[in-house]
Amino acid sequence: MSQQDEIITYLNTNGGQITAKAVDDMGISPRVLRNMFAHGQLEKLAPGVYIDPLEFGDDIAALQYRLSKGVFFKDTALFLFGMIDRTPSTYEMNFPLPYAYSKKTDAPIKIYRQKKELYDIGISTTKTPGGHEVKVYDVERTLCDILRTRDRSDAETIKQAMNSYAHSKAKNLHKLMTYAKTFKVEEEIRKYMGVLL
Repeated sequence: MSQQDEIITYLNTNGGQITAKAVDDMGISPRVLRNMFAHGQLEKLAPGVYIDPLEFGDDIAALQYRLSKGVFFKDTALFLFGMIDRTPSTYEMNFPLPYAYSKKTDAPIKIYRQKKELYDIGISTTKTPGGHEVKVYDVERTLCDILRTRDRSDAETIKQAMNSYAHSKAKNLHKLMTYAKTFKVEEEIRKYMGVLL
């Protein structure tokens, strides 16, 4: 088996993605990787991260690799948790201040930035529809985020998300109320939960 075939086999068993480190660990010359990239067999996702453009096809995971400090936020988080039924037209990501992110991305993305102490609250992980793990805020944090006055989600999205949460066996009302206090949406959360529970 040629070194190129070894890389293709690896791509097929690893969700269409390979890193320069993995290639090095396999004892393959980095030149093989560069040649495959030069001939359009691979795309560069981030420094040292390559994907098979036909196999990968996961916009959300690709964004996470490019913008590793970003955490999927608000409506995008709701979509990843299966709490709303439409794919967002713009992906929302949150970054810690004063993080300077690269604007060189062709993906439809809306960037938010927050003080580190707020940015850090409720970071979790989940799988994309393509099966790749990405960073996302947990459900309770997300419900608080969609109610905040600045860039609030639309009424239909909020209603659908609150309904979904109220019927979830995994809900953590204590955590929800703790976050609601921190993000100053306590009154609204109480109102929704009072009606739905």
